[in-house]
This record gives sequence, structure tokens and C-alpha cells, in this order.
Amino acid sequence: MAGRIIGAKKRKRGLIPLLFLLPHLFFFICFTLFPTLAGVFAAFTKWPMGRAPTFIGLENFRTVFVDSASQYYWQMRWGLANTLKFVVFCVPFRILVPLLLAWALSVSFRGNKILQAMYYIPALLSLSVVMVSWNYMFNASYGIINNMLNLGKLNWTSVNPYNWIALIIITVWWGCGANLVIYQSALASVPQSLIEAAHVDGANGLQTFFHVTIPSIRFPLQYTIVTSIIAEFGIWGQPAMFNKGGITIEVVNGVAHPANKMLLQYIMETGFGSLGVNAGIASVLSLVLGAMMFAISLVQFKLMRRKGE
Repeated sequence: MAGRIIGAKKRKRGLIPLLFLLPHLFFFICFTLFPTLAGVFAAFTKWPMGRAPTFIGLENFRTVFVDSASQYYWQMRWGLANTLKFVVFCVPFRILVPLLLAWALSVSFRGNKILQAMYYIPALLSLSVVMVSWNYMFNASYGIINNMLNLGKLNWTSVNPYNWIALIIITVWWGCGANLVIYQSALASVPQSLIEAAHVDGANGLQTFFHVTIPSIRFPLQYTIVTSIIAEFGIWGQPAMFNKGGITIEVVNGVAHPANKMLLQYIMETGFGSLGVNAGIASVLSLVLGAMMFAISLVQFKLMRRKGE
């Protein structure tokens, strides 16, 4: 009898953690797991929103990857090319700029805390606030950027490569704060004995930074590289609100190729808007984007584990 009572109490105590997990589990199933499974299912269907889906097997994949007469074939190629281009050019600045700022701010001086707060504030702003502010500053007629740099009436939204430069500046400025905090915490944990030993051996500041500091913070550094790459693969709001994808630079089979329209923009427009409502094609494009993000993350984490071992 006593054993049954003890067993019941143990089961009751075991249920308590589950009760705390239930709210998270509910939202995870409703807003992550179910939409993901629905998206995978939709990739194999012809599904005009509002009507029942029709299973068509691999037809959507053939359209996206093989059928060069289809607009979706070119949109996938152009959207993916623009997204990769943005990742390649933006991510190094998203890593390097906050890292150098964190290194500079690691030295105690008057106004240090104020500068830290100023650099972090953009991370607290919404995308709409960021883009309205920067659209004003990059305006060709009265923008502060043109006035400060004496660029006349340079149209940042429609002239290559200035539209790309503007998008990279906006994204780095907006995302700098989060990585800055991580790097400041990592730099503070670097053993001072290693830095002092490097100075004793005759290393200057830059040599110490690259040969002692960077290896000591490699795990936070690799983490921010992974998260930054994932974030930039999902870019949508900046080009959509800056120039709606930019000017047309090429037309193939009647399909326009905007200068800096990203894959996620094509996914949104294909699934919900101006390019027609085609949930099946949008799901295939989403799977392509998700597979690339997963593959890059997997490679990065395997490298982290190997270096850790």
C-alpha cells in the first residue's frame, strides 16, 4: 500500500514539468510543426488558396527546377542568386563591424557605456521604423546621405551597385547590436593571462587580437556566423520596403528580373499576392530556401564540434 502511494506521488511530481511545457508545446504544434508539415504537403499539390488541393506529385518540383518556359523557374534562379549575393556581401560586415566595435569598447574610457547603448538601440527598432528612416536619408532629392557626401541627386533605389550598398548598410546598422552584445561578453571572458603573455612575447595589439583573442572566442564567433547567415537568407523586408526589389535588369520569356529581389519576396508574392496564388510552387521555393539554410547550419555546427574536440 505504501509503495502504491509513493508511486502515485512520484507520477504526480512527474506531471508538474509537463504542465509547464504544455503551453510551449501547444504553440509549437500550432504555429511551427503543423505549418511546416502543411508546407511540405502543399509542395506536392496544386493548391489555389480557397479551394481544395489536388495531389500532382513532383510536378511543382519539375516546374521550378526543369521547365525553363515557366516564370517560376526563372524566379527561383534569380531570387536565389540575389539572396546568395546578399549573404556573401552582407554577412562579413555583420560579423566584422560589431566585432571591431566590441574590441574598441572593451577598453574602459569616458562615455563607453553611452556608446554601447547607442550601438544597441537599432536592434530594438521595428523594421518599418528602420526603413522609413533610411528611405528618408537615402532620398535622391533631399536625403542626408547625398548632401553629406556631395553625391548630387544619386538615386540609391534604382542604380546598381548603390542599391546593394544601401541595403547592406541598412542591414548591418540594424543587426549590429545583437552580435555586439555577444562579442562583448565573449571578449570579457578571454583570460588576461594569455593577452599579457602575448605582450611579453613582443606581440602588438593586432597580433594579439588575431592570434589570441579570436581563437579564444571562436565558438561565439561561429555561432554568430551561423545565425547571421540564416537571418540574411530570410531577408525580405529591407528590399521590399526600400525599392520593392529594384529596377528590371533582364527579361526572359516575358519574366522580369529585378535587380535585388530576394527569394523570400518571390515566395511571398507567389503564395499570397501579385504573382498569383500558388501555394504548391511557393512551398517548393520555401523548401529550397530552408534546405540551403539547414545545410549551411549543419556544416557550421559540425565544424564547431570538430574544432571543439
